[in-house]
Amino acid sequence: METFDAGLDGFTVRSHGSKLLGGLYRAAGAGPRPTAMLLHGLPGVEKNLDVAYALREAGWNCAYFHYRGSWGSEGTFTLAGRHDDLLAVADWLARQPCVDVGRVALFGHSAGGYLAFMAAAIDPRFKAVVALCPLVSGARAQLAQSIFDEWAGMLDGITGAQLKSQWEGLTPAESAAERLRNRPILLLTGAHDSIFPPSHYPPLIAAIPTVEWHEFDNGDHGLSLCRRDMVGLTVNWLVAHLGQ
Repeated sequence: METFDAGLDGFTVRSHGSKLLGGLYRAAGAGPRPTAMLLHGLPGVEKNLDVAYALREAGWNCAYFHYRGSWGSEGTFTLAGRHDDLLAVADWLARQPCVDVGRVALFGHSAGGYLAFMAAAIDPRFKAVVALCPLVSGARAQLAQSIFDEWAGMLDGITGAQLKSQWEGLTPAESAAERLRNRPILLLTGAHDSIFPPSHYPPLIAAIPTVEWHEFDNGDHGLSLCRRDMVGLTVNWLVAHLGQ
């Protein structure tokens, strides 16, 4: 059985002809390791790499990447296009000897949480989902145009108006409830989240009662004051469900 050393590898993959940039936090251990994929939100200022370090220490690989049109990756950003980008990276990971293809989880933050829900609903490769302050429904999250303009300013090939239109056209995540009920899901939210307050989530919980929901009393949208507790909970939950 091959033994792997801990490390950090940069990688690039192609999605619809555009080069995506990413990194793989490689865990030490004998044989292929369970692996998490980090899916950042809009525009992706928070990368959640504290989760990557903690997972690597727990014997997990952890990959992050940037969608087309964001943070140095080539191409035009669209909300819908992120799914193809995720699949391109998942295909690359499946070819890495250090990755246990039977134990791949998604960790999505904000709009990345929505992507994690919808990708897991249609792709059996993704065995578990951790959603951190996720977008669940664009229609239930009415944000000012100025916010979309600010986000679009950090993305390539999209205007604030286009981003807002795509956001509002998203199908609510609970529409995929039937296909998500067989996936372990951990929902982590903040009581003081100004983007997606606690009232954003009851329709999802009603549709998927198997979701494990933990709300941090002092949490904002990035759980800024409770990162250590969030990371520990995430690592312990993933290990409990998919092993080490």
